Amino acid sequence: MLARWIDRVRINTVEPSWREGRRIFIKRRLPYLAPVLLAGNVFLRLSRSRIRMFVGAGEWAAWERTSFELLHGAEGSAGPVGRDALYTTELPGIPLLRLAGEGELRAAAVRAAGVELARAHGLATPARGPWSHGDPHLANFLYDEAAGRARLVDFETRHEPDLPAIDRHADDLLVFLLDLLGRCPEASWPELAREFLSAYGAQPAIERLRGRLVFPRGLERTLWACRTNHLSSERLRGGLRRLASALDGVAASG
Repeated sequence: MLARWIDRVRINTVEPSWREGRRIFIKRRLPYLAPVLLAGNVFLRLSRSRIRMFVGAGEWAAWERTSFELLHGAEGSAGPVGRDALYTTELPGIPLLRLAGEGELRAAAVRAAGVELARAHGLATPARGPWSHGDPHLANFLYDEAAGRARLVDFETRHEPDLPAIDRHADDLLVFLLDLLGRCPEASWPELAREFLSAYGAQPAIERLRGRLVFPRGLERTLWACRTNHLSSERLRGGLRRLASALDGVAASG
């Protein structure tokens, strides 16, 4: 019940608009959310999530803008809209979540996601060093089939500041793979996971991921329920075993 309540919480609104002849999205923090965000951060800490939400709208908007410009500055822009909002230009592509929901998530799309996440992890910010997303689930990847590439969006959380980059990168991999596990047929999930990991290709982060494949307990199990679309414990255990085998296959091919 707690996991399903968490799934329903929304902290921002998104409004389409136009700017200089190009479609944009205006993201605005909902008012009076500070107590909810503070409570959410307590849950995230106790559930060993390794991420935090931004309590201040200004800090969130600054991080969202920094991340968008770092990853997509060559093809779009982001900027402030008042004190508690920002705009980002529209990027091409369809959310991987939509493709999964329609039964159309294919190897090419998850390979593109792996390539894009590796590219993003190779970038850095002056203040934090190597970049990481914090919550790269399927809805936060847009797949542009015509270009054969994916793009990351929605930078609403951030990893804990003292977490080493390799752990942040492994955590990003885990978040994507858990969402993939919860939304794809059991027959196709292992191959899609292998395609994603092979495309990502960075062995140190993949090796660090191996240590995270432990069935969670307590509040961490609640967090993983959210991250796996409320997958049963039986299927989650089986998925972790198959993911460990996929890691072995990627290591052998690398």
